[in-house]
Amino acid sequence: MPFAGVISRDQGCPWGTTGLSTATWADVPVVPVTVATLTATQPGVLIAALIEAGVPVGGDEYPHVVIWQGRAYLEDGHHRVMRALIAGQRSIDARVFDMDPP
Repeated sequence: MPFAGVISRDQGCPWGTTGLSTATWADVPVVPVTVATLTATQPGVLIAALIEAGVPVGGDEYPHVVIWQGRAYLEDGHHRVMRALIAGQRSIDARVFDMDPP
């Protein structure tokens, strides 16, 4: 498994909500993240979207990662991360929002 784990968002994210809009996520810093440290928050991806280069995978070019209770959760961008893994990358650039208190 390329991720540290997988959880289901069907019952809501364990951290609740970030309160960030799409526009606010654009202000979150982009940093390198090792994929193996991430916990995915959806059980899978659409294979066709991975194979077809022209198929869009979302609005932000960077995946969204939430740090909560010391763990890194892939909140958005599962297809982008899987495309990177297929291309042989083991780390990705992502917007990382830390919800842990300083």
